[in-house]
Amino acid sequence: MKKTVYRMLLGLGTFLMFFRFGGPALIYGTTGPGPFAEVWVEPGNTTSLLLDADLRFFGALMLGIGLIMIWLMREVEYGGTILRIIAGAVLVGAIARIYALVQFGSAGMAGTIPIIIEVLLPVALIVLQTSISRDAQSI
Repeated sequence: MKKTVYRMLLGLGTFLMFFRFGGPALIYGTTGPGPFAEVWVEPGNTTSLLLDADLRFFGALMLGIGLIMIWLMREVEYGGTILRIIAGAVLVGAIARIYALVQFGSAGMAGTIPIIIEVLLPVALIVLQTSISRDAQSI
């Protein structure tokens, strides 16, 4: 049961890496529809070429992280260190979003929902993977 829930949560994370951020960022940069059609740049505003290029680069990185998460689904007992690195990075990103929320204001639901997911999902994955790993060692 733990492995199934763990794999489902990793699948959710992979989906988010591919379709919430990675795909739209890589394909459209800052110029097109962003995650789930939320825009990155408000109509009438412009962005720099560097920001557009960097966003596309980060989108490619997110796709790579999504592939690593698919690999982690197969290596349930042995991917703990890699999972903790990715989960830690996601938690740091959530802290950065919270800082931006406090400093600059709310980005609406498109900015609030990711904060919730980016705090809860990594913690749940770490707890589950640790438990699964302990179960495997006790056999």
